[in-house]
Amino acid sequence: MLKEVYGDDVVTLKTVYKYYERFESGNVSVEEEQRSSTSKTDENVQKIAKMVHANRRLTIRELADELNISYGSVQSILTDNLQTRRVSAKFVPRFLTGEQKENRVSV
Repeated sequence: MLKEVYGDDVVTLKTVYKYYERFESGNVSVEEEQRSSTSKTDENVQKIAKMVHANRRLTIRELADELNISYGSVQSILTDNLQTRRVSAKFVPRFLTGEQKENRVSV
């Protein structure tokens, strides 16, 4: 009914339900709350870096289970903080190290 009256500018039904639940629980603010990531700490970044350098064949799920943090947080740390990507089931740096560059030139 709202879409008939307001056209495409109307909010979705899912959004209406979300705000209804928030208002029912006593939260009358319409501003989105800031989410803080407690698992993307420097300590966890260092632990993941150390684990990946020791065994590049670790999966994201194994890292998440070992450190007891979410899959998405581990994935974000690997791609954003450590600048790695998955190649042939291994995590490798996106850029070559100095030693790797010298090896390429000598080959």
